[in-house]
Amino acid sequence: MKHTKRPYGLHWCQKALVAAIALLGANPLLAQQGPPGELDPNFGSAGKLTTDFFESSEEINAVAAMPDGRFLAAGVVVGRNASGPGSSPNFAVARYLPDGRLDPGFGIGGLVQIDLSGNVDEAYSVKWLRDRSILAVGVLAPGAYSDFALVKLRPNGSLDTNFGQASIGGGGRTGYVRLDVVGPGTHDEGRYVVVQRDGKIIVAGNSLVTVGSFQYRRTTVARFTADGQLDLAFGGSNTGYVVLPGSNTADPQTGDYVNGIALTQTGDLPANDSITVFGYTFGRNNAFVARLTRDGTLDSSFGSGTGRVTFSAVSSGGVQSGASDLRGGVVDDAGRLVLVGTGNDRGLTFLRLRNDGSLDTGFGTNGRTLVKFSSSVNYDEPRALALQGNGKIVAAGYATNVTSGAPAKDFFVARLTAAGQPDFGFGDGQGRKVVTISATTEESRALAIEPSGNILAAGYALRSGTAQDDFAVLRAYGDPDRIFADDLDPSEF
Repeated sequence: MKHTKRPYGLHWCQKALVAAIALLGANPLLAQQGPPGELDPNFGSAGKLTTDFFESSEEINAVAAMPDGRFLAAGVVVGRNASGPGSSPNFAVARYLPDGRLDPGFGIGGLVQIDLSGNVDEAYSVKWLRDRSILAVGVLAPGAYSDFALVKLRPNGSLDTNFGQASIGGGGRTGYVRLDVVGPGTHDEGRYVVVQRDGKIIVAGNSLVTVGSFQYRRTTVARFTADGQLDLAFGGSNTGYVVLPGSNTADPQTGDYVNGIALTQTGDLPANDSITVFGYTFGRNNAFVARLTRDGTLDSSFGSGTGRVTFSAVSSGGVQSGASDLRGGVVDDAGRLVLVGTGNDRGLTFLRLRNDGSLDTGFGTNGRTLVKFSSSVNYDEPRALALQGNGKIVAAGYATNVTSGAPAKDFFVARLTAAGQPDFGFGDGQGRKVVTISATTEESRALAIEPSGNILAAGYALRSGTAQDDFAVLRAYGDPDRIFADDLDPSEF
């Protein structure tokens, strides 16, 4: 989930124009444009690609577009086992060229994989920095239980040994840091990363905490310095992290699952950077949004003084309202939080919140928009959200395909206008595009807007004739008026 960018004055505009011209001149693929929603035939094979690294299950969880047209994909591959023979699920980051080929100048053949001890390691979020180094967040498991993991790679894919925890035996640092929030014998999962304007790194994820006699998931937010050390000033308890109380105050024995993070940048000072996390409670009965101040305390200006708001999917007179699960969110230029999730109507539920956390009833229809691809009995679910430079809203996920045989999942991309109405100039004329990548099933889990304005959706596709998944990516045409998108910060040029 991406953070808001603010105008930087004439000097920024001049640099932006020079950068945009340089991008188009250096990469002719970026200058080409077709009807919005159609696949780019210059990418992969007819606008889509799959990558099979090791003939095992491999899935993308995050994607990030770079200024030169290349892009990063982070997830999991079943590759080498650090503890002995065989293979294991490994933390993975791949880099692709603008045309969809793996970048041979990155890692080994375009892929970096990290395995600590043969247990499950996986990346869930990826971000590039202004020097083209890379941050990736996920889980690293030194034993049977996983820890938060924050990894920094150099532009060539090697671990940055000036970052993270000290190497055993000296000789620099490891290039990564692990965070065990609760202690031995419990799982912690790093899921999302954003960077504040002073270079400090915010990571959000899930931790298992004990309530009564059982363990329940809670949202954890941690802050690290630019060189990968816990920032003990964050959270107010001299730990560098904060574990949020459960969003279901009536029943604390209920877990929360965080599904995204957004950074609001207002004014000129880093002190104005607030942190928003969102997700759902166990059972998908309620969705939650919580906002923290820059230093990790609940923001009393949000949610009627509590720092959080919750939603339920409610039906009244056949009309649905609210949401029970939030999967993607971005703060727009006006400081409003645009969200996508699901409700009881088995489709994409879009909402927009004002800066104080109240529902913006000027968005969609009374603050809510529903998008469906299949019939009312089948599920269509979003997994990611992004904003274009003109304010249009893009979502990706899976749509149920029932054209023949048993229902299967297909990639989709959907687009709304900035006001929350379906964009009739996109895809099928209703703001929708469904793409079949494999003969069986696939799902888009990640989304990025490229410098050209085109759209990358990434996830996995089931390899034909097997039970194994491959990396899968598509590129759809967006709007050609886009200069900076997602992580493309004018200060990074």
